[in-house]
Amino acid sequence: MDEVRGRVRAALIGEQPMFFQSLAHWLCSERGIEASFVGGHDSCAVQQCLAFAPDVAVVDQQSGNGSLASIVATLRAGLPTTQILLLAEAATPETREAAAASGCNGLVAKNESADSLAEALLTARGDAAATATPSPLASPGRSLRLTVREREVLHLLAGGTSTAAIGQRLQIARNTARAHVQRVIEKLGAHSKLEAVAVARRTGIINP
Repeated sequence: MDEVRGRVRAALIGEQPMFFQSLAHWLCSERGIEASFVGGHDSCAVQQCLAFAPDVAVVDQQSGNGSLASIVATLRAGLPTTQILLLAEAATPETREAAAASGCNGLVAKNESADSLAEALLTARGDAAATATPSPLASPGRSLRLTVREREVLHLLAGGTSTAAIGQRLQIARNTARAHVQRVIEKLGAHSKLEAVAVARRTGIINP
């Protein structure tokens, strides 16, 4: 595990030097993660991140002045294999959906411990190492874990079909339809139907 920790390079992108510099120092000294604070104007911060070429980039939701999606897209274009995590105030359904919609691989909440961030960085680094071909939110194993029925349910969800209507369309009981929907959400690592559809579109499981 120590060998893996030593190989992790993380960029912390935000606009609070005191907070992020201290956090980067702690990650380096206590968890063996090569962390670097990247701040300043949006374009400058992104260029610094591209030059650093991290395994994982953590983007503060408060940065970007509303251009979070643009920042993520630029990072994605320049660093296609880098995992991107959104740093939000709390892990709510809204922030999770915002992370998925902007193209992030996952989310870390500020109201959790620093250890949670460290573990998230290690997990994200492992996901990146296991990815065969680089792509936004690349998760090739996710699509393979969906059954034929679950794929049908996913496509209906993408079309805005309700759980009750899915049961009617597929001629299955409502409870069965609800169970399929829940499994789809869990397998895609999502927390809502909307987030599951967003993840599926960005990973190429279904067409945008």
